[in-house]
Amino acid sequence: MKVFVISIEEENSPRLNSFLCQPFFQNGNLEYTKVGVKGGELSAKEYFELAVKGREKPLTPGELGCTLAHLAALMKFLETRDEFALILEDDAILKNNLSYQMLSDGLSKIDLPKNLLLSIGGIQMKECRKVRGEFCDFSLLDKKVLKVVPDFYHRVNYTVSYIVDRKMAKTLLEYHKPARRADDWSYLYDFDSSTNILMTYLVDHPVIEKGEGNKSLSLIENERVDNTSTLKSKYGSGIRKNLAKFKYETYKI
Repeated sequence: MKVFVISIEEENSPRLNSFLCQPFFQNGNLEYTKVGVKGGELSAKEYFELAVKGREKPLTPGELGCTLAHLAALMKFLETRDEFALILEDDAILKNNLSYQMLSDGLSKIDLPKNLLLSIGGIQMKECRKVRGEFCDFSLLDKKVLKVVPDFYHRVNYTVSYIVDRKMAKTLLEYHKPARRADDWSYLYDFDSSTNILMTYLVDHPVIEKGEGNKSLSLIENERVDNTSTLKSKYGSGIRKNLAKFKYETYKI
């Protein structure tokens, strides 16, 4: 399993060093690839073509840079022969008892669906607590795993830590034409009904409240507005959504 770290930090920055000092990285001995794109440093032409053209409201520079970094990581993953890629943002809080080997071994012991996006951090966050689905008949490192139903794909947020297989990497590269926010998977099932989003709770994320003053935590959050003009899903609204609330379960932390 390849590991990618999404970060625009310089190699010796305090933030990145703090992130890489977590036990998961085995004191710097775990191989990883850092990928970062500063949306604010793109040319005006690039920004217009990718984030403004044909949209009611544009992606912010931070949103665009984040998306491009995640897509670059997916492309680099497909250049390898690995079956899975683990993508981590540099604010992920990796629990002290979580190791790369444990995670890799845990994945090998369960029968995962193809075209898979497995979020391992985010289900505990406020925006995701209303996600509903059906619990899988397996667990991952003793944590239950929720298979999200399409009516709640729009509630799946946060790219802080997730795993994809090769098929999903290819799917996401096509899905982001035109580019969406990196964590906008609301239309994914409409785009490809063979996709599977699973969620579990292995990785934490700093809690970001409205008005957060710490720029290192809130740069993209402060830029964000609900501004997509991309295709919208037929799932997650109206009667379908209300029926799904009664039929499916939420993930209890």
